[in-house]
Amino acid sequence: MSAAFLIAAFSNGPIQAQTSSVFVTGLNEPRKIIYAPMQRYFLVSEAGIPTIPNSGRISIITNEGERHTLIDGLPSGITPPDNSTSGPSALWIQGNRLYIAIGNGNSVLAGPAPGSEIPNPNPNSPIFSSILELRLPVFGFRFNRSNYNLDSADHARLADGEILLLRGQTLPPATLRLVANFPDFIPSPRPDVPTNVRPSNPFGLVLHSNTLYVVDAALNNLRTVDLENGAVSTAFTYPQRPNPSAPFGPPFIDAVPDSLRLFGNKLLVTFLTGFPFPAGAADVRQYDLENGEESRLIGGLTSAIDSLPVSEGGLCATIYTLEFSTNMLIPNTPGRLQRFSSPSGPPTLISNTLVTPTSMAREPSSGDLLVTERVGGGRITRISNIPGSGPEL
Repeated sequence: MSAAFLIAAFSNGPIQAQTSSVFVTGLNEPRKIIYAPMQRYFLVSEAGIPTIPNSGRISIITNEGERHTLIDGLPSGITPPDNSTSGPSALWIQGNRLYIAIGNGNSVLAGPAPGSEIPNPNPNSPIFSSILELRLPVFGFRFNRSNYNLDSADHARLADGEILLLRGQTLPPATLRLVANFPDFIPSPRPDVPTNVRPSNPFGLVLHSNTLYVVDAALNNLRTVDLENGAVSTAFTYPQRPNPSAPFGPPFIDAVPDSLRLFGNKLLVTFLTGFPFPAGAADVRQYDLENGEESRLIGGLTSAIDSLPVSEGGLCATIYTLEFSTNMLIPNTPGRLQRFSSPSGPPTLISNTLVTPTSMAREPSSGDLLVTERVGGGRITRISNIPGSGPEL
């Protein structure tokens, strides 16, 4: 198929204006959204309801905007310092295997001094900061009110290495197992708080060549998990960065890696950065899976929360970037969605009205983008007729 034909194909017919509309509501603190190509639906991780322990869930979202619970009762809890909900976060699906990253939940508590954190002697679950594998039925099944559900005893069984057989009233059986259970925290003593710790918070996930790659938004590292033997190692640690807005805030800020995408033989990693979240200090970086080299790909962002590489029409690859907010110091300042035809820019602005966006996925037949937002408890906004974007061919 020639390039001229592709261009003509996209040019024929009336040009429709870009639209943005609320597609799904009623989510419980959404964190990540992915498209499941074999199943032809979307999957959303939800951190849970703040007032209900272990209310994390994974929802199925159809292309018609219907929400169905896939699995409920996953680990969740309130985490300091802002008392936000932490639970299911990153997702990756390979065939019928769904990998689920679980955040730090309430494994730590606010310490006795500002900015300090101490271990929680009674966390909601023994499998915070972990990776689970849910093996779904290989054949389709009808959506209904009967979903897979876990209780506290199931969490303990998973922590002990048991593989759970899950059944719904009418759903075919599925299995759930613990792939990796990272330490909930590492010691980080301070002169004023000797028991201070730094929590772990898995927040990005990619599977490549039977190895899971996991970025930790709290420990600022990239881990690997060997699916054959379960071995866990640290592939890369992201150093602190100079604070360009100093003396406002500390002299150095954390990198805060919060998303992973696979793009050829490279991992694309987005960075939120730490307080005071200086404008233009966030970026998208790449990690070469062949030689371990790490470098910047796209700079000049603010509170970057996700990226999405797309081969559009087979002509070239573009990268969408999503920013949680353009000013983290003012609550509910909208974020920003942009498209880069080249890493060096300039970008094309797609939207600057998204409020607390957390992740995005692309519907391949239309080129529409679905963006999860935490506003109002949780919703999905669908952006259609994006100029220059079309179906995958």
